Amino acid sequence: MGHKGENLTGEIPDRSAKRYRESALVTYDCRSGTFAYRVTGTEPRSQTAEGRPLWQILEEERYSDKQTAEAFREKLMEIAGMNMPCVYFTEYPLRDGQGKCRWYRVGFICSEPGRCVNITFTDIGEEVFDEAHLKRMLETDPLTGLMKRETFCRAVESLSVSDDAAAGGYAMIFFDIVHFKAVNDIFGTDEGDRLLRHIASVINELAREGDLTCRFGSDRFTIFTHDAGPGLEERIERMLVRIESFGLPIGIMCSMGVYMTEETRLSAELMIDRAILAQSVIKGSYMQRFSYYNEELRNAMLTEQEITGMMENALRKKNFVLCYQPQYNHHTGMLVGAEALVRWKNDGRGMIQPGTFVPIFEKNGFITKLDMYVFEEVCAFLRRCMKNGVPMVPVSTNFSRHDIFQPDFVERLESVRKRYKVPVEFLRVEITESSIRGNSKMTNEVISKLHEHGYIVEMDDFGSGYSSLNVLKDIELDIVKLDMLFLSEEAGGNRGGTILSSVVRMLKWLGTPMIAEGVETVEQADFLRSIGCDIIQGYLYAKPLPEAEYMELVRKQAIETRLPQLEVIDKFDVGNFWDPKSQETLIFNNYVGGAAIFSYCNGKLEILRVNRKYLQEVGMNLSEKDFLASDAFSVFDEENRSVYVEMLDEAILTMEEQECETWRHYRSGVCGEAKICIRSNVRMIGRCGDNYLFYAMIRSVRQEKESDRRNAGREKRCEEAGEEADTHYWEYDNAHAGAHTV
Repeated sequence: MGHKGENLTGEIPDRSAKRYRESALVTYDCRSGTFAYRVTGTEPRSQTAEGRPLWQILEEERYSDKQTAEAFREKLMEIAGMNMPCVYFTEYPLRDGQGKCRWYRVGFICSEPGRCVNITFTDIGEEVFDEAHLKRMLETDPLTGLMKRETFCRAVESLSVSDDAAAGGYAMIFFDIVHFKAVNDIFGTDEGDRLLRHIASVINELAREGDLTCRFGSDRFTIFTHDAGPGLEERIERMLVRIESFGLPIGIMCSMGVYMTEETRLSAELMIDRAILAQSVIKGSYMQRFSYYNEELRNAMLTEQEITGMMENALRKKNFVLCYQPQYNHHTGMLVGAEALVRWKNDGRGMIQPGTFVPIFEKNGFITKLDMYVFEEVCAFLRRCMKNGVPMVPVSTNFSRHDIFQPDFVERLESVRKRYKVPVEFLRVEITESSIRGNSKMTNEVISKLHEHGYIVEMDDFGSGYSSLNVLKDIELDIVKLDMLFLSEEAGGNRGGTILSSVVRMLKWLGTPMIAEGVETVEQADFLRSIGCDIIQGYLYAKPLPEAEYMELVRKQAIETRLPQLEVIDKFDVGNFWDPKSQETLIFNNYVGGAAIFSYCNGKLEILRVNRKYLQEVGMNLSEKDFLASDAFSVFDEENRSVYVEMLDEAILTMEEQECETWRHYRSGVCGEAKICIRSNVRMIGRCGDNYLFYAMIRSVRQEKESDRRNAGREKRCEEAGEEADTHYWEYDNAHAGAHTV
C-alpha cells in the first residue's frame, strides 16, 4: 500500500460537474458526526454534498460500490474512535465524472483525537496503468489480497452452477476476530492491519486447490471450500490455532460458523447468512471453537421473524396479559408487595413466555412500547382495587435501559399515573443491574427525577452482573432485589451463601431494604431469614397469579405496609463508620480507646470492625483480619459467654450503655495462649428485625485482676503464718483508750 498522499484542499467528486479533481479534502467532526466539504479558489461548493455523509454520497452518486462505501465508513469510524493521533492511508477504486474507474489514495489524518478527522483523496490513476492489474485491484481487497465480497459471491454462484457436487459437497465458513477494535485502540491501526494480513496468509497457506477466499469486510472472512469430509474439522482447528498464534499480549480469539451445502441450491448470500447464524451461537466461547448450521437454528430465526410480525397486532388486541407474583415477609407471613409480570397469550401458539419474546423486543426496540403498556395496565388494576375497596399493595413494574434513558421517561409515567389517579407510593420502578452499568451519572439523573415525584426505585438481579459493588456505591437505590443464583448449585454452596450473607449485611448498614427473588424451598427462606433477609418472592409462597386470583389473595391476606430496614438509634449515622473520610471514622481510629463495631443476631456475634487500640488492648500480636475472620464467641467459656450475652440482652431492652467483665482465652502463632480479662462497655446503635448493631469500648483489666489476686494471696499467707505462730495483733484507739484484738 502506498503512503504518499498529500494534504490538498478541493472538492469531493461532483458528478454534476462531469469531472473529478486530482485531489480533495473532507473534514469529519467526531463530536457532531457531520462533514465539511471544502473547496479552493472561485469554484462553487457542490450542492450535492450538503447534509449527507460522505459514504452515502459515494454509494448513491455511484462513485463506488456498496462494499467500498461500507469499508470506507468502517475505517472512518474506527479512526474517529481512537484516543491517540493517527495517520492512515489506503486505496479505493472510485469512478470519475465520466463513470470511468480510477484508483485514489485516501488518507485519514487525525491529529486531534475525538475532535476531527481530515480525509484526503489523491488520484493515483497514473500509477495503475496495467489493465490486468487494475482488474485484479478492483476484485481483490488491497490490504489482504483476498477477494472482495461481491467478487466472492459471484464466484461462489458461478461454481455452484458449474459443479453439480456443489449442491452437497461444499462448506461455507465464516469467522471474525473477537474484540478486533481493541487491537486497533491499544496497538494502533498498523498493528491491526498486520493482524489482518496474518489471517489472510494463514487462509492462503491452508487453502485447498479450488477454494474461494474472501475478506468479507473489516475483520470478517469467508471461505468456500470443497471439503465436507472429516478433514474439514482438522483444517479448521489448524487454522484457528495459527490465527490465534499472532503475537499480541491481549491474545487473539475467533470462532467459526460452518454451513454445509445441501441438495437445495442457495445463493451465496444465504449460505453466508447461515454460516453467520451458526457462529453467533458460540461467539466468544472459550470452549467451543466452531459450530455447524442446523434446522433448529433456522427455526429459531423464523420464530424471531414471526414474533416481530405479530407484536404490533398483539399489543392492539391486548394479547399481552399481566400476572402478579406476591412478595412476603418470611418472618411475619404478611404480604408486602408484588411484581407485575407479562405473558403473551397468542391465539395460535398458546401462552408465550417472556424468555422467548423479551430478548427479541429488546433487540428491535418494541420493548419500550410493551413496558409502557404494562405500566398502564398496573395503574388500571390499582385503580380497580381502589374502586372496589381492595387493600392497596405496592406493585413493581420492570423497565429496560431502552426505557429509562428516553428523555421523557418520567413525564410519560406521570402522565399515565395521573390519568388513573393512583397514589405514587403504590408504584415501584424496577430496573436491572445490567441496564445501568456504565451509565451511573445518567441513571442517577433519572432516579432523582423519579424520587422528586415520589417513586420507589428497585434494582433487579443484583449480583448477576460484574459491577454490583460499584452499583451500590454510585446509584441512589431504594430497594435491592437479590439474585438467588448465589445459592444455586453452580454457584458453589458455601461460597454462594457466604457472599450472600455479606451482601445482606452490607445492604443493612447502608439502610437499603432488600427482596430475595426466586426462593423455592423452605431451606432457602430460612437461610435468608437467618442472615437478615426476610422479604422473599418465589414459588415457595406463590407463583405468578392472574389478576383475579391475586386480587382475591389481597382481600384475604394480612398486609405489611413497609419493608423492614435498619433503624438507627439516636443520631448515629452508621454508614459513616465505613467512610474513611468521615468524622466518625476519624474519632473511631484516633481519639477513643479500644473500640469495635459488631452485629448480634439469633445468638451469633460477628465483629465487623476494630480499631488499632482494640488490638493493642488485647495484645497477643493479633491483627484486625484475625478478629474479623474468627468466631467472636469462641474466646469465651460457657460461664463468661452467658455473662456477655446477658449484658447484650440488657442493652437491647434498656437501649442504654451496659458494662461487664469477662475472661477470654486468646491464641496466636506468635504469643501462644493467654487468658485475658476484658471490661466491655457496649451500646446498641442500630437494629433491623432480629439483627442488632453494637458499638463497644474495651479495656484489658488483666493486670488489675492479677494484682488483686496477688494481694489477696499475700494477705491470706500472712494470716495463715500468724495463726501458726500463735501471734496476735492489736489495734489501739487513743481517742477511746481502748484496744481491739485483730
